[in-house]
Amino acid sequence: MVRLSAIGAIVALLFLIAPFATRPVTAQDNADLVTGEVIVRLGPGASLAAPQLARSLAALRVSTVEPLTPGVPVYRLRLSGATDPQAAAARLAATPGIAYAEPNRIRRISRTPNDPAFPQQWGLRNIQAPEAWTISTGGPIVVAVLDSGVDGEHPDLAGKVLPGFNTLSGNPDARDDNGHGTAVAGLIAASTDNGTGIAGLCWDCRILPVKVVDASGVGNDASLAAGIRWAADNGARVINMSLGGEGESRLLREAIDYATARGIVLVAASGNERQSGNPVSYPAAYPNVIAVGATGNTDAITDFSNTGDYIDLAAPGVGLWTTLPGGRYGPPNGTSFSSPYVAGAAALVLTQRPDLGWADVGCVLKASADDKGPPGKDPEYGWGRLNVFRAVQLAPVYTGCPLDAPQPAPTPPPVTAPGDAFQPVPPSTAPGVRYFPETGHTLRGAFRSYWERHGGLPIFGFPISEELVERGADGRAYTVQYFERHRFELHPENPPPYEVLLARIGDDVLQASGRDWYAFPRETAQPGCLTFEGTGHALCEPFLGYWRASGLEFDGARGFSFAESLALFGQPISPPRTEEIAPGVFRTVQWFERARFEDHGGQVLLGLLGNELTRARGWR
Repeated sequence: MVRLSAIGAIVALLFLIAPFATRPVTAQDNADLVTGEVIVRLGPGASLAAPQLARSLAALRVSTVEPLTPGVPVYRLRLSGATDPQAAAARLAATPGIAYAEPNRIRRISRTPNDPAFPQQWGLRNIQAPEAWTISTGGPIVVAVLDSGVDGEHPDLAGKVLPGFNTLSGNPDARDDNGHGTAVAGLIAASTDNGTGIAGLCWDCRILPVKVVDASGVGNDASLAAGIRWAADNGARVINMSLGGEGESRLLREAIDYATARGIVLVAASGNERQSGNPVSYPAAYPNVIAVGATGNTDAITDFSNTGDYIDLAAPGVGLWTTLPGGRYGPPNGTSFSSPYVAGAAALVLTQRPDLGWADVGCVLKASADDKGPPGKDPEYGWGRLNVFRAVQLAPVYTGCPLDAPQPAPTPPPVTAPGDAFQPVPPSTAPGVRYFPETGHTLRGAFRSYWERHGGLPIFGFPISEELVERGADGRAYTVQYFERHRFELHPENPPPYEVLLARIGDDVLQASGRDWYAFPRETAQPGCLTFEGTGHALCEPFLGYWRASGLEFDGARGFSFAESLALFGQPISPPRTEEIAPGVFRTVQWFERARFEDHGGQVLLGLLGNELTRARGWR
């Protein structure tokens, strides 16, 4: 070690210069820095005794200079007084002769708990929880688990579960009669480093159990909305909802708005129906809820995890060892168990920054995620796979959401003039191209594969256009192709079979003809019919049999499931009604989101909605 006085009289005299003015230093700023130390490397030919560098060292009140590597001009500088090492490094880095200067940062071994099942908890390692625990293991943040209840007597949850509420029965009995809620609670806040069972993500968090589903795992909008409001009124800072379903609800949206108005962070699972039509799941899809998809141990999105533009984050969701009722443990799968990791991470952020509101906590988690998909936000990972370590690093210095910075708008591809694409083309014998002389158009690529795989001529009809680029309702440009009965839209960012999406052509044709399906009268439930609560319409024979006999094949099982039929046709948006489908031709029809069924004397046919829509728009 070299005392600064040994450098020479020049430096000693320079201590008479006024000390370097430093900004106020907070403990938070320098929590991970060695107090009063800076590392510098000199540039070629530079010397610590050079006048300008010597003046900087004197102004910073450098007390000692320690060479770190023999033969290499790298030094540890020790500062006297309360000089901020970050400010000192910045000043030195701007001084001629310095190759670089940086604070001497603290590095810690990862904090590994002694829970026996921790080695099997791969998900915690993937999201860098052990590294995060060197910074924070959490505080007494209250996380509400809106689920099937929680087993508060489980050895890994005992003493951590607060008195809860049962919205189904209206009493405080929030015991778990299913097991799902106990599994969720363990991932969030199981007692950790206690030599028992598993490790929870937030060691010191408290669980507020709110039972909103019954023993079979079924609840409803009323029970869930009541649970959100009760949790918001009873101390929750974070609400986890590992549940969901299709269709929006004003009741549910109002409850969510009630909670976020009080600064509460809401987290929900995206659902596990990707192979059954990949429906949009609520409450995850509400904009003030953090929607979470599931990854496997290689960080790939699982084949069951729902995807879509509403996804915010992804987190591990396969084989996650956690608590089960009766003192047991097990490794369940699903987005239900990805969501609690995000809820636990939100609690760690709030431990450090209890001043942050729900949107800022969400931004910390999104901005610190590991971007695993295409750059930026994407429909599978959202902003990326959760990284708890980076989140707790960002939280103390967070001053505003970096994701809010304006991004340059991508240049959209040119939109094709529709009329050109509807002109017949010459026959083609090119490989992979199928030509239809009946309409003079071709079919190729993803559209051909989709057409042939999901029904071909009886379902979609002949192509009536070539591929063209069209602006969608969201303002983006998409490659599309029209058929006698439909319109295909290409989404190459989605994996098969979701790279081709079907238009809501039933709704589109009604709008083009000046009709609003909301104005159709609703029906009451009828024996032998299938009632759709989302639209208020019933599906009866002969249309019911046809609806059940067709669909988009997802599961590989014989026949078509409800979800597969729904994916092809959508829900009914009218009652059966008599309409003139051609001049002088009257049929009983029923409108669907993506079709129109027509009764032709006992034979059900699909309406030529592609023809009707393009004619209404003047393209043919």
